[in-house]
Amino acid sequence: MKTRLTLLAALCVALLSSCSTLKYHYSETRIAEANTDVFVIPPTARVDVNPEAFVDVWVFEGRDLKSILTPGINMEELSNRLRIAAANKSLQKRGGDILVAPIFDIVSEHDGRTYTVTIRSRIGNFTDWNKNTEDYLEIQKAYITTDHQIGTYTR
Repeated sequence: MKTRLTLLAALCVALLSSCSTLKYHYSETRIAEANTDVFVIPPTARVDVNPEAFVDVWVFEGRDLKSILTPGINMEELSNRLRIAAANKSLQKRGGDILVAPIFDIVSEHDGRTYTVTIRSRIGNFTDWNKNTEDYLEIQKAYITTDHQIGTYTR
């Protein structure tokens, strides 16, 4: 009797499962290429360059160096940070907006506990700020092709 009941239950399950349909859904995520070109009419400025070149020497050690160094920093990143720190100090000292064609010399002393950065450059100041016209925007749009895209950005 038990075997007949078990067979009957199995038969009912088989009949019921054959009536139901199995639905399988497959979805795939595809990334569409977003072709968004942002056009901002950038302001232009004139740069007045001081004709006198200068040479500044900055020594980074102690606290100044600790603020630049981070664990695991490589030499390329360290030299970039030293250039930025020295350029900021020179711009503050001379009251300029931009360094024009700077040349940096970085020397490590005392087994990397002291770095000396020498900057040779000229100082430039931005003047005559003005906004470009709509014609500038139309010229920029004309240069866009499928192979070469130009984006104009301001900060």
